[in-house]
Amino acid sequence: MRLKCALITLPLMAVLTLPAHAADLTFSNAAGTTVTFYGQVNLTYQGVDDGRDTYDSFVDNSNSTSRVGFWIDGELFDNRFRFNLETGLGIKNTAETSQTEDANWIDWQRTDIRRLEVVSSGNFGAIWLGQGSMATDGAAEVDNSGTSLAGYSNLADTAGGFLFRDGEALSDVTIGGVFRNFDGSRRFRLRYDTPEFSGFTISAAAGTDVLSEDDDATYYDAALRYGHENDTFALDAAMGYSWKDDDGEMTEQALASASATHLPSRLNLTLAMGEQMSDEGQYLYAKLGWRGDLVPVGETAIAADIYDGSDFGTAGSESGSWGVTAVQQFADIGLEAFLGYRVYDHDDVPGADYEDISTVLVGARWKF
Repeated sequence: MRLKCALITLPLMAVLTLPAHAADLTFSNAAGTTVTFYGQVNLTYQGVDDGRDTYDSFVDNSNSTSRVGFWIDGELFDNRFRFNLETGLGIKNTAETSQTEDANWIDWQRTDIRRLEVVSSGNFGAIWLGQGSMATDGAAEVDNSGTSLAGYSNLADTAGGFLFRDGEALSDVTIGGVFRNFDGSRRFRLRYDTPEFSGFTISAAAGTDVLSEDDDATYYDAALRYGHENDTFALDAAMGYSWKDDDGEMTEQALASASATHLPSRLNLTLAMGEQMSDEGQYLYAKLGWRGDLVPVGETAIAADIYDGSDFGTAGSESGSWGVTAVQQFADIGLEAFLGYRVYDHDDVPGADYEDISTVLVGARWKF
């Protein structure tokens, strides 16, 4: 793959121009109510080789898009009460690029609104109302490898819009269409989380998509999460089930993920799996990684992963991928530099001969 040196150096130049520290963006009044502003910028070089041509872009990283937001925290009837507004910046991202796209580099739309919600929490648990995470959001993406910026179970975030080539011609099969992880999304919903008991938390939600004009479906889901740590191992896990009711047509999905770290060695193992019922797709994902202190500026994380999927788009299809990822933290300036390389392979109908697609991401995320 040809990599254009000028584009590769842009994220690294951005690192050098960042301020040493983000300002303290938390403000409070005499009543104890606080307002906290936050955000991140996560730009990347994206290189894609579809087996015939190469494509270079400098775009937002869909693995964790650039965003800004604020929290208002206070008390109401002896319970904690919070309000959150968060939006993406509308920058063209790695999941939107393709061989044929011609989108504007910045095009903010209402679908970029990530959160507009209130939450009340106390001994009873937590109740959420508004635009935000459904119960299964993140349930297929538990990943403590420290390398999610460069790649995780949602492989479509790296280059989901790109089309596989069938010989010389572009097919109608996209990476995003045949590499899925069935993770939950954000909707306008009512959600309830139980209090934690022995490391377990149960969540349930019901909602609709109020930001997309052509989605009239109703969404329901439930999830179980677990966390535990001792002197030897740390484990986080989640599993969930979701239903989509689109005018009586029901789509059901099951998903789960877990990530365990052996604390003495800092080795970690991440697993994810999911299935859409009625034989409409299933996958297994595994990642082996290590994170530790190689250099004094901050933690280093490296990992390798594989993905094996089937029945996406066409019964009997096979979708496979492998990748290597690395993230280097720069703790003093709140920055993480990342590098990821991935290969996608797909096979479906007899007679089709799809070329492999390879991708590379090089960039940095700065959080404040």
